[in-house]
Amino acid sequence: MKIRPEILDHWPEVSAYFPAGFDLEATARSRGAFTRAREIKNAETLLRLALAYGGLGMSLRETCAWAEAGGIVSLSDPSLLERLCKAAPWLGDIVAALIAEQAKGPTGRWAGYRLRALDGTSICEPGADRTTWRLHVGYDLATGQVDQLELTDVHGAENLQRLTYAPGDIVLGDRCYARPRDLRPVIDAGADFIVRTGWNSLRLLRPDGEPFDLFAALAAQAEQEGEVQVRIYEGTTEAAPPEPLILRLVVRRKDPEQAQAEQKRLMKDAKKRGKQPDPRSLEAAKYILLLTSLPASTFPSADILTLYRLRWQIELAFKRFKSLAGLDMLPAKKPELARAWIYARLIVAIIAEQIAGQVPDSSPSGPDKITRKPIALASHEDSPGHGLRRHSWTASVANCLQPLHPNPSSPL
Repeated sequence: MKIRPEILDHWPEVSAYFPAGFDLEATARSRGAFTRAREIKNAETLLRLALAYGGLGMSLRETCAWAEAGGIVSLSDPSLLERLCKAAPWLGDIVAALIAEQAKGPTGRWAGYRLRALDGTSICEPGADRTTWRLHVGYDLATGQVDQLELTDVHGAENLQRLTYAPGDIVLGDRCYARPRDLRPVIDAGADFIVRTGWNSLRLLRPDGEPFDLFAALAAQAEQEGEVQVRIYEGTTEAAPPEPLILRLVVRRKDPEQAQAEQKRLMKDAKKRGKQPDPRSLEAAKYILLLTSLPASTFPSADILTLYRLRWQIELAFKRFKSLAGLDMLPAKKPELARAWIYARLIVAIIAEQIAGQVPDSSPSGPDKITRKPIALASHEDSPGHGLRRHSWTASVANCLQPLHPNPSSPL
């Protein structure tokens, strides 16, 4: 079996990025990942095996062969599988510690606010044609780093309560986060939100509680951009209901080409299901609808639309995690092993994000001047000043973790 040449002894460089106060041995024992020293003598060795398997894409058999060839440990692949399954919660703790450590750095601010994007991405097991796991990610747009993360199975719904909030936060979410009972807790935490909504995502009322005719309001909008105050029906049955949730509905009419493309997509999807598209969906496709709790005195409609456009950065983060970090190449079906693989892959990805690459600070299609921040796994191939040459994830990691005096004969 050929051992990949890029897998060299980078462990001192990798381990230097773990939080100083995180005790690998103690946490591994408390989580049941490491209970007694048999073939694997300590928690550090277990972590190296996990990163070789999940972080660097080796199979179980390759990992065992690599570990024996490097004099690290001698064990069978069934034994390694059992150890990794038990280590999954511990590896999740390491991911959380890495994120918490980088969150201690200076927080970027926009006009005194912290901009955060929230989104989820799907991970499928081998042979699956639908979501098996869902990764919920909070992303600080100023620092360009993941600031919260949660892994769930397919039943883990996307909602705003996946994040914890602090006063001054502004969270950006797409239309799946426009849910009536998830909005008020964000405001109660002292934070604000900008979420996209559809014509039927929420039951909207006028501020006085009377029915609100969305399509009449859309037809009456003379300018390309505008807004109206709406009240959100929360469906509460409390004896003493809270104050009405009054929000701003910011509306922007799409360009004709954008509207036609969205309508074409809706008609195509309806045809696949053997149905006719809802005329209201076709009409709503002409508009961008945003709900926000931010005050109009500080954030006019144009600013709300501009801020929401920054949400594209979390989409690029998912693209890097999948296309460069290989997060979409899950090889395991066994749930415990799959969790271990995903967490190990994320450990390497987060460390690499701290070391390598840059992405632009504003949308490539926008007119704003582009500044750069060190946040990516590798240079984004579409950004100015970078060629279109693609790099494999393993080569990317090997390059960014290359020691000053590499020893080609040493194992990871």
